[in-house]
Amino acid sequence: MPLTPGGFTALSGGRRRRSRRGPALAMAVVVLLGAGVGGGFLWKAHRDRAAADRAVRDVAQAYLAAWRALDRTGPALATATTPGLGPGGSAGTPSPSSPSSPSSATVAPASLPWRQAAGHPADAYAARAEAGIAAVTVPGSIDVPTLVATMADMRDRLRLTDAAFTVGEVRRAETTATVPYTATLRLAGQPAPWIYPGELSLTKVGGGWRVGAALASVHPQLAPGLRFDRTGSTAKRGELLDAHGKPLAESPELAGNLVGQVAPATGLERVYDGRLAPRGGSIVLRDSRGTVVRTPQTWPMTDGDQIRTTIDLGVQRAAELALATSTHPIGAMVAVDTRTGGILAAANHPTNGYGRALRGSYPPGSTFKIVTATAALMAGRDANTRLDCPKTVNVGGRTFVNAEDEEFGPINLREAFAHSCNTAFVSLADSLPADTLAQAARLYGFDGAAPLPIASVGGVYPMPRDKVEVASAAIGQGRVATSPLQLASVAAAVAGGTWHAPFVVGGPTRSHELPPKILPDLRSFLRAVVTDGTAAKVAFPGEVFGKTGTAEYAPGNPPPTHAWFVGYRGTVAFAVLIENGGFGAESAAPVAAAFLNALDGNLPPPATAVDASGATPAPVTSAGPG
Repeated sequence: MPLTPGGFTALSGGRRRRSRRGPALAMAVVVLLGAGVGGGFLWKAHRDRAAADRAVRDVAQAYLAAWRALDRTGPALATATTPGLGPGGSAGTPSPSSPSSPSSATVAPASLPWRQAAGHPADAYAARAEAGIAAVTVPGSIDVPTLVATMADMRDRLRLTDAAFTVGEVRRAETTATVPYTATLRLAGQPAPWIYPGELSLTKVGGGWRVGAALASVHPQLAPGLRFDRTGSTAKRGELLDAHGKPLAESPELAGNLVGQVAPATGLERVYDGRLAPRGGSIVLRDSRGTVVRTPQTWPMTDGDQIRTTIDLGVQRAAELALATSTHPIGAMVAVDTRTGGILAAANHPTNGYGRALRGSYPPGSTFKIVTATAALMAGRDANTRLDCPKTVNVGGRTFVNAEDEEFGPINLREAFAHSCNTAFVSLADSLPADTLAQAARLYGFDGAAPLPIASVGGVYPMPRDKVEVASAAIGQGRVATSPLQLASVAAAVAGGTWHAPFVVGGPTRSHELPPKILPDLRSFLRAVVTDGTAAKVAFPGEVFGKTGTAEYAPGNPPPTHAWFVGYRGTVAFAVLIENGGFGAESAAPVAAAFLNALDGNLPPPATAVDASGATPAPVTSAGPG
């Protein structure tokens, strides 16, 4: 570096550089401050845009949630402030259509329940849904009432069961906005939903946003003069089959009391309509003349399912033929698989008459001693427990008697069961711990629940209010009630070791295992009835286990009685009821023997019906048709 005359390096250039550094720093500060101000402005603008987009989105979601509510029979109406959206901005998730949905083969519009019955609770849901739509909508190309009516007409004509809407990205200008959405609509009888894209147009009104009413907001192809409709499938309806693949319709008895009919849907045809109905069809738009002008959706045509049931038509035929051997005009019989609880047969006499096999409700009489004996064994008694069988016994001021004033004196529990001694069982029940009988009844499904998805009767065991009611219940009288179906399941439980709720499709809805330690004694009791007891004079084929029952159903001297026999042989359990049949051993047990003979290929000729009373008694109570 050159030296000055004084020998020092020049400093004037450095001073000049330092003199320029100050203004540069000031300029940088100014630039940074400007950037900060500008950045804050940009951040505020972004925040304002996001808030405005949310306001648009909230209104769109509230509109779609109210639309969904209109399409459902029992929604909780979402409001603009609490739209009730599902994850991901969806206005709810679709639920599968019920198996009892109407068949897609019938395409006429069908109003939902609130349109069919004034004052129905669903009426309020509809009103709230309509109000929810109106609250966030303004007139557009159509007025708001026309929009709501269009949505309702679409719902009814397409038979919508549910709807879900997913909101897309908001596109907004200063006073207008559009919101795309994806609609997922569930239609009765269609397993796959109808999914289509749509778009809502919104307008800024005052300080808020509102959806403009338009037909195109319901569906892009909907236009004035057009309406939605459905076309049915041209495929075949499925069938209900027996366990071997034969159509149940081959049995007129089953057709009338179990299978039901297609229109109006009843019985199993109603329960499994969603599976039996042929699939496929189209959603169309028709003009005012009914001409199809567009087809927004088509599903492939496929036949309905072939549903295999537990019914065995061979067993069903044997039950029907066995009932025909009775000299009494009215009866019923049910057969159940002891391994699963599946119903093998349900027959009524006369055939194709009232379905008392599944729906009749009667006092079980002495067949309920199966339950009482179970309670005693659970409480520590055994086959050799000593009891007394006098002619009469008094409990709580009421006198209980044996049939025909029988008296066996001191006997054990097995003998008391075999001879169906009322007085011994009344005293036995009185000696058991509280609620033991109720526990045993629940173990066999005496809980009041309907066994089947069609009209059917199970077992009812109301809690006794005093000792008299306990004594009455112990011998199957008082307020205890049951059906042939239920008692067949009780016999099956003894045979298989587990009580299964009876069923015809699928499997049991409930099962209760019996205590294994009680089964040997309990089974020996039922065998003793046939070998040494009340049914010993009946010629049963093979090794049969059973219990007779004589159930009083009205006052009288003597009181009139229904006759029962329940039991099992091998894997087939059964219950026979003969209305006004007197003693179970005399009228019901022979029908059970005829049933087993028929299964073996041997059957006596049918009898000529005789009703000595000249009357046709009705069940104590009964449910309506299926």
